[in-house]
Amino acid sequence: MKKRKVIIAFIASLVFSVLFALLYKWRQTGDPFQSETLVYGAIIFVNIVILGGIGYGILSRFIGQSASQTKRQIIPAFLIFVLVALVISLSLVSLGVYLFFLIKGFSTSNFITHLFTVELKSAFRQFSVWILLASAFFFYIIWRKTLEREQKLREENLKHKYRSLKSQVNPHFLFNSLNTLSEIVYVDAKKADNYIQKLSGIYRYILENEETDFVPLNEELEFVKQYFALQKERDNDKISLEIEIQNAEGYKIIPVSLQLLVENALKHNSMSYEKPLDIHISHGNEYVIVSNNIQRKNILESSTHTGLSNLKDRVKLIMGKEIIISEENNKFTVKLPIIRA
Repeated sequence: MKKRKVIIAFIASLVFSVLFALLYKWRQTGDPFQSETLVYGAIIFVNIVILGGIGYGILSRFIGQSASQTKRQIIPAFLIFVLVALVISLSLVSLGVYLFFLIKGFSTSNFITHLFTVELKSAFRQFSVWILLASAFFFYIIWRKTLEREQKLREENLKHKYRSLKSQVNPHFLFNSLNTLSEIVYVDAKKADNYIQKLSGIYRYILENEETDFVPLNEELEFVKQYFALQKERDNDKISLEIEIQNAEGYKIIPVSLQLLVENALKHNSMSYEKPLDIHISHGNEYVIVSNNIQRKNILESSTHTGLSNLKDRVKLIMGKEIIISEENNKFTVKLPIIRA
């Protein structure tokens, strides 16, 4: 494929050189079919090949650099390329004029004078404009490709990090669920069996949305209700959940996010029949608000440290927003961003 592209570029350069030489000499003399047309076309062709090779080398050098490196080097490289291209072009014109003198049998005694007073003056005006325009376009392409590559790498890194964070949710949820199951399995076998049945339905929801960035808010709320029902199997009236959200079908949310906030409240707070843990879920200003009364445990349960911190990273990566966390009036509140469906 690379060899084919080189051949195509070579042929395109040759065709362009011939056509340009014919049109230029036609405009200049009225007769494009002259011996100097061939010389002029050869100059254009060789110039394109040489500068194309230099340009390819510059492109290869910049292609592997970061945007910051390219930003530092692109202007000096542009100026050097323009200067080198101009020197090469004028050198080739000088060589072409000399060959033309030899072909025509002209005396070379006044070659230098003719070169500097006529040919180079005209060539400088022509080539300087073309070189500046072509160089500006060429280096703009380099800069654009660098930014595109940098953006693509950034997106790939974010996606990789997000997939990594999401992959931590399942083991984390399963770990805590099995801990709960182990506490009731020896107390009430029937309750344990019922718990397993509900757990399978909940875990099915997690697996179904493993590759999904957003789910309808009403589905996430139903999932939270099922999850909380499992917790009620163990804690009964020690805990309560109140949901006050209208038009939930009009919004989407990151999957398993509300469950994690409810789980976080259950994990970090004590609960009893005398002092139950009350969890409240509401909606306001593009956020779902999850709050609970603060009754911190003296000794926290063992944690895999993938809870609230994990969710904060996931929200920031996928939505570009921050979770808002506050504590006031003995209430712990988390505002979780959502989007309209």
